[in-house]
Amino acid sequence: MDLRYGINPHQPARIIDGQGPQPFQVVSGDPSYIKVLDALTSWQLVREAAAATGEVVAASFKHVSPAGAATAGILDAAAAAIWGVDVVAGAATSA
Repeated sequence: MDLRYGINPHQPARIIDGQGPQPFQVVSGDPSYIKVLDALTSWQLVREAAAATGEVVAASFKHVSPAGAATAGILDAAAAAIWGVDVVAGAATSA
């Protein structure tokens, strides 16, 4: 798979297609090497955190470093007010 560029824009990059299924498929655009690494490391963190907590988990990476991670849960009143939603019976709904 050809990539837009390597770690820096002046560096070429390519993922060598090996035997067997690939771990992902690019459906739109042309990612860079770092974006591919961000996606793969995010997936690992989400998979491990979801297994450990039993919750739905999301993660964000920037240049192969975790930028954020969160689990699904009930919003408290302060968060609901900031995001403009109502908390009804443990679920957030649009206000």
